[in-house]
Amino acid sequence: MSDSERVEDGGAWDAAIDLARWVISNGGPPTIPSPVVLDPGELLHADLWAHGWRYQAIDVVYQAPRVVAFGGLMVFGLAALGSAAARRRARRDAESRAMPQWRPLGVLRVLATNRRLLVWHDGAWASVWLNSILELHPMLAARRLDLTFEGDPAYCLTGPWVPYLAVVVGTVLAELCGVGPVTSTIHIQ
Repeated sequence: MSDSERVEDGGAWDAAIDLARWVISNGGPPTIPSPVVLDPGELLHADLWAHGWRYQAIDVVYQAPRVVAFGGLMVFGLAALGSAAARRRARRDAESRAMPQWRPLGVLRVLATNRRLLVWHDGAWASVWLNSILELHPMLAARRLDLTFEGDPAYCLTGPWVPYLAVVVGTVLAELCGVGPVTSTIHIQ
């Protein structure tokens, strides 16, 4: 299965609505069998694919342009001015590329449990602990969910199954923290 096929809709919006109705009727998301070993007492609620980004800075290495000038003082002066302008432009470009911005992670497999999101990236599972989430920004019409954390770069997940994930994460956070605190952290757009 290709990455693009993994994130195609396939009834994802209807599944998110059905899940929200299930949660209202039953008080929590259903559990599904886990493809990975989980901690004792940990339950899997969703297994999906999404496009991912992190909001972070990066280190950028750049080469300062070099100029060799032959000739008189005038040629040397013009070459020095041109070189200074080129260095300034290269430095500004590198600073711009290094600034915090959304950096693509590619297509990610995301497992949502009652404690964390397990994110498969670069051949390894990374844990995103739900109790470390400061804010949820679901943009359901855009099929996007932004998660912000204290002291860690934000995640952005997009794709047809992200509204389903938003229902799971919101429900589990309400179970962990209570409805009041979760309501204050969700900023629906």
